Amino acid sequence: MAKKKKPSPKRFLAARTDASVGTMERKIAKMLKLPEGSVQLRLPSQKKARSDKTIGALLRDWGW
Repeated sequence: MAKKKKPSPKRFLAARTDASVGTMERKIAKMLKLPEGSVQLRLPSQKKARSDKTIGALLRDWGW
């Protein structure tokens, strides 16, 4: 009988605040099996966030 794959714990899915936006876009696309470049994290003004911006700065922009 084949083993069932365990779901990943949430701690592995959470983004660190010092991670870059570009890294997280690639990680999300890979996790969801989407083509590279299909995921874009956006600013409140609906502009694409720069890839070298940190997740912490992006969260602050959104008021978190």
